[in-house]
Amino acid sequence: MPNKPDKIRVSLICGAIIGAVWAIPGLNLINCCCCAGVILGGVLAVYLYKQEFTEEMQPMESSDAVILGIMTGGVAAFAAMIFNLLLLALFGDVAGEMVRSIMASLIERMEESGSFPPEAIDQMKSEFERSMSQSRTVTGILTDLFLNLIINPLFAMGGALIGYSIFKPKKKIDTPQPQARQ
Repeated sequence: MPNKPDKIRVSLICGAIIGAVWAIPGLNLINCCCCAGVILGGVLAVYLYKQEFTEEMQPMESSDAVILGIMTGGVAAFAAMIFNLLLLALFGDVAGEMVRSIMASLIERMEESGSFPPEAIDQMKSEFERSMSQSRTVTGILTDLFLNLIINPLFAMGGALIGYSIFKPKKKIDTPQPQARQ
């Protein structure tokens, strides 16, 4: 009986897709809904992995889906970091500028409403700028990578288990044939 297909190729493909979804401004909003992009990447990984099976191979098991999801999530964490650095080098901090403009309008509305003391608004501005400047340092990038190495494998594994429940091999049920009456 032939061995099961290799999981590395599928996890590299799906991890790169998840990393792109995670890094591209605008497209990364998919992940605002409970890491939906990562979960869907796990489902896609199981689908692609199942396509590589032949009739002679042992059927796919839930443990295959778990391993595939963890591998895909790990690849996705590194891919997201690489895509983020590439986008930062090519286009500058587009996402940061989008967030800055949104925050500026929110802070302006809070100032106009008068519902917050001016000291609190000044503190919010300084904390926001500090966090934005730290996010593009080596420490900030490594912190993002560390957090992604925790979050992505967990959610990709969950997506892979969902994918397994959708795409798992169907069990053949032997139903007894009714016997002819004599």
